[in-house]
Parts: sequence; C-alpha cells; structure tokens
Amino acid sequence: MRDISGTSNRGLNVDLSTGAVSPFDIADSDRRDYLGGKGLGLKLLYDRMPPGTDPLGEGNIIAFMPGVLPGTGAPCSARFACVTKSPLTGLMVVSSCGGPFGTALKTAGWDALLIRGRAPRHSILRVDENGANLEDASALWGLDTEAAQEALDSGKQDGALVIGPAGEHRVLFANAASGHRFFGRGGVGAVMGAKHLKAVTARGGTCRIRPREPELFERTRAVATGYIQHNPFTSGPTAASARSSMSVTAPRAASCR
Repeated sequence: MRDISGTSNRGLNVDLSTGAVSPFDIADSDRRDYLGGKGLGLKLLYDRMPPGTDPLGEGNIIAFMPGVLPGTGAPCSARFACVTKSPLTGLMVVSSCGGPFGTALKTAGWDALLIRGRAPRHSILRVDENGANLEDASALWGLDTEAAQEALDSGKQDGALVIGPAGEHRVLFANAASGHRFFGRGGVGAVMGAKHLKAVTARGGTCRIRPREPELFERTRAVATGYIQHNPFTSGPTAASARSSMSVTAPRAASCR
C-alpha cells in the first residue's frame, strides 16, 4: 500500500468519446489558492471549458472532487463534490454528496476525476490506481439507483456512483447516488445520462492518506470530535429526532430515483 502525504496532487482526465485516459498534475498554486473539492473543481473547469458549452453536450465536463480530508479519519470527511454545468440552470453547479465513492477515489490515489465527451454506448467507467476503463452497461440500463448498485457488487474498499431512469432520460433535476447519499442539485444525473454513463466506480484502498503533520492533525481531530459529541443537535435528543425524521422521509426521496 502506498502512502500519500496530505494530497497526491494527481487528477485523471477521461474522454468518453475517444476512450482516452490521461493523468495530470494539479499545480501547487491551484492547490494553495483553491484547496480542494468545490474550489479546485471550479478552477479546473474554468481553465478547460469555453463559454457557451452545452450542459448536455459532449463538451461539458463533469468533475468529481474528493477534496483534502477523505481517508484521513477526520470527522464528517467522507463527503465529495461534483462540479459541472447544470442543464437545469445553464450555470455552473456544485453538489455535495456522502457515500463511499469519494473516499474510494481518494484512496485510489486521485484528487480529481474529470470526465468529458459521450460514450458510444451505455457504459460503466471503472477507476483504479492505474487509470480507468469503460465497460458495457447494457445490463444495468433501466435499473434504479439501488438495484444498479447491487448489480455492481462492489467490494468493501470500492465506491460506486450511479444514475437511475431519470438520469438516463436526462430529466433536468435528476440525481446521482453513492450508497444512500445523493447529488441532489442541478441535474448531475442528467449530465451523466447525456454522456451514456450509467455508473462510475472507484477501487480504493490501495493508498493510505497520511496527514503531513500527524500530531497537530490528531489534536485538531480530537477537538472537532469533542465539539460534535457535546453538541446537543448531533448527540442529544434533537439528533435522535432528526435521524427519525430523515428515516421517515427517505422513501419519498427514493421514489424520485
């Protein structure tokens, strides 16, 4: 297993139209100025996408950005960002998601995944520490997000990001799902559907994320964890009530898949 100190500063470009896959380096200046996740994703797309790009066209790029903290054990650090041009608004959109995909991408050694083009057939993009390849997704096309993830049969270190029929039909507010979490803003699922991309999977666990200053990191993590454990909203009756409320409303959200 390879250790990564802080960030790998490596991204992966994928062109679905041509099948080309190429790694790229993230500039130190961009890392310093935009950090990771949302900020860095917006900067990468600003440099690569011309004005007037059609959100459902081949020129639109969809970026999956795990940020700085996934894989470190920091509390609430498993979230990752999606940045793309929204078919719903025609503007840039950033959506945040939990679930296993972000940590899997990060522990595969990638700080960014940029996808452009349109696959010639319904496809799954498989990402690992060496790069990515496309597989046929005909057997998954038409499945909802839960059934599609079950069919992918991912391992414990893997993560999947999938769309359901709404994304396949380019519904402008369609979601994408990782586990039981969703990119719920801006039509991320429609962008994936327009690219004939049923799913993206990442095989993680091949890299270990090490803080550059481990002692300072552990002290800071302990303080943050203490705040969470002693906050009445996250640890008391209010938190239990909120969790109960979410469990009641979950089926309604699931019906929109």
